[in-house]
Amino acid sequence: IPRFTELKNDKGEAVFPDAAEFHTLRIQPPAGMHYNTDTLRKMSDIWEKHGSGLIAFHGQSGDIMFQGATTANVQPAFDELNELGFDLGGAGPAVRTSMSCVGAARCENSCYDEGTAHRTVLNNFLDDMHRPSLPYKFKFKFSGCPNDCMNSIQRADMAVIGTWRDNIRTDEKMAKAWFAKHGMDELVNDVVARCPTKTLQLKQIKNLKTGPHISSV
Repeated sequence: IPRFTELKNDKGEAVFPDAAEFHTLRIQPPAGMHYNTDTLRKMSDIWEKHGSGLIAFHGQSGDIMFQGATTANVQPAFDELNELGFDLGGAGPAVRTSMSCVGAARCENSCYDEGTAHRTVLNNFLDDMHRPSLPYKFKFKFSGCPNDCMNSIQRADMAVIGTWRDNIRTDEKMAKAWFAKHGMDELVNDVVARCPTKTLQLKQIKNLKTGPHISSV
């Protein structure tokens, strides 16, 4: 993203020389935004060498924002980041960088393989990311469950959200033990009220029904 200062003196010189050219590189994050410390150190070294040292994790687009490079240093910085296995993100009227939650890597609420879905879609749209050809920007975001940690409903044109497609699964013995320990208030406030599909209900004992797909804890 080109950033040139518009604050200039009567001679046409930048009022703040260090901000005369302060370009930003948008680099695509890995699916699930997982990094190891070795990669982060190498990124930091590259940006200390070619840029201002300012990095934002992550921009609203999901990109790693390397902020503050001169025109001459943009290509060398990207070349070294590319050698680490990273690519430029989208900008302008193009398919933009996608984001996916941590998902199946460590979240028990994950309903599908977000990382694989993310990479599969992304790899099919690389040309549309690097060569803007759309009338307006277009974003994908991948959330593994209805909690929608990626805010895909609000922040994406194509929201991919994992949902449960089977009957509710319960452990009657565990549920009764949990209720004995936590009581009615926590059951209502932390379980029933938080169910995104409102599948849990409280009924009096005389109104309980039983069946292969009904749990009556």
